[in-house]
Amino acid sequence: MNKPAWFPKALLQSLPLAAAVLAAVLGARLLEANADEPAPLVFVHAAPITQEGAARNLNSMRLVQAPIIDGHLAEWPGIPSIELNRNTAYSFQGRISSLEDLSAVIRSGWDDSYVYFAIEVTDDVVIGNDSTDVWRDDGVELGFDGLHDQYAWGWDDHQYTIVVDGRVTDRGTPATGLQVGIQQVPGGYNIEVAVPVTALSPGVPVSGTVMGFTVGLHDDDDGGNWDAYLIWEGTNTSSSPELFGTLTFTERPEDHIIALEARLIKLERRLQELLAILKQYELVAPLE
Repeated sequence: MNKPAWFPKALLQSLPLAAAVLAAVLGARLLEANADEPAPLVFVHAAPITQEGAARNLNSMRLVQAPIIDGHLAEWPGIPSIELNRNTAYSFQGRISSLEDLSAVIRSGWDDSYVYFAIEVTDDVVIGNDSTDVWRDDGVELGFDGLHDQYAWGWDDHQYTIVVDGRVTDRGTPATGLQVGIQQVPGGYNIEVAVPVTALSPGVPVSGTVMGFTVGLHDDDDGGNWDAYLIWEGTNTSSSPELFGTLTFTERPEDHIIALEARLIKLERRLQELLAILKQYELVAPLE
């Protein structure tokens, strides 16, 4: 049977439409077949960095009076903060449906002995003590490069993990020297931490000191492994400190004066103690 002269041309013209229909049908069948399978994990770099390659900074404010480390954060008004959520994280993995699902506000302060952190975590489902591994449950990670030398395995480098149930580790082993306070609150939990300065840097800190720093946030909504993981700066909190942000020690002029006065009072007390000891040997008389 002879085909009409118009047949090849009509067939060619209809091929794009037929291909589109076929693709739509196959796509619908694939979606139906995979409807019960979970969506794959995503890894996103979505930090609102204003300068290309510039890491972000958290200012740590000198505290004239040390906070009570109990998880109650009423002592932290007016302290600079950063927000950690799926929109501000340098990287995240898993599913985070909203700010109520997982987010945090982080503040920091310091004095001659400790670096302090107040962390308000918003988490609609709080689970702790569910897994042997601390990083599988709800908790916060603090990554430090104390000397800011971008070397990951020195005495000044730490990955502190604080789980909502109270477990505290440094690179996976029980941590010592930290003071930690945790309070579960409606819609999440609060964490206060005091890290000894001696674990991060030699000597007494001064305003202008800069450390490498990042913070991570784990979310476990249903037991077992974590469901989401946020990192403020970098791709992990235990290594690659060259990708960390920074923690900068700052102070107000009036607080600097108060701190100097406190040091002078401490020196005067030590001098009086020394003079009292010398008096016992009748070397000098005590000051009037």
